[in-house]
Amino acid sequence: MNKRTFLKFFAFTSGSALLAPNTVFASDAHHNAPNTAELQEIANKMFGEIISQNDYYVNHQGNPFFEKMKNSQHPRATIIGCSDSRFQSAALDATAENDLFVIRNIGNQFGSNMGSVEYGVRHLNTPLLIIVGHSRCGAIKAALSDYSEEGPHIIKELDSLSLAVRKTSLNGGTEESKWLAAVISNVHQQAYYAQKEFKEDVESGKLTIVGVVYDLANDFNNGYGRLKIVNLNGETNPEKIMDFPLMKSLFKPVHV
Repeated sequence: MNKRTFLKFFAFTSGSALLAPNTVFASDAHHNAPNTAELQEIANKMFGEIISQNDYYVNHQGNPFFEKMKNSQHPRATIIGCSDSRFQSAALDATAENDLFVIRNIGNQFGSNMGSVEYGVRHLNTPLLIIVGHSRCGAIKAALSDYSEEGPHIIKELDSLSLAVRKTSLNGGTEESKWLAAVISNVHQQAYYAQKEFKEDVESGKLTIVGVVYDLANDFNNGYGRLKIVNLNGETNPEKIMDFPLMKSLFKPVHV
């Protein structure tokens, strides 16, 4: 992606977002849950696949792969991602082992796992903290609605998420565009929390905090699965973000 394309991609505003009308709230799944026998069959099949995939993985990697990292880890980035099964680290790094220190929870919240994030940043010295939201996030949609009938632990998680989502005005537009705007708003808010916690690290240049949205549904019309960069060390203006050295490194001139 060149600089011009990036800026065009970045120019999205929540009021003009157009999403496919066929959206489904993730928590609706429990209303049509399989019966006990079906659940047991799914569990048996899934566990068999996990054991089989692990066997393939071990044989494919070989002992030297594990020998190199059995005594220590040296990740280059700490990731705060949503627990949604549609987002996996392979979308960011095809060889994530010993490279990504990943923390996941519903709604990619900083406050839910601050100890884990601090460990990645301050003990493992990762110079990059990436907060990954994603389009069609069920947790975000739940936080925008009435979730009072959920279980107490889910309510606790959504209460803290709701505070972040509702800080930004979501007036106007369709329900779908508000949903996507809320996803972006939440990424901004989680980045804000992280910047407050790691203020000295960011100001000294030891740490860069990046907020992105993983677009699994092509809601930004730039292709399925693309990352949309929405925040860099608290800056949300695309023109100003392009001035950061981190961004300039993405668009190095090609010498023919």
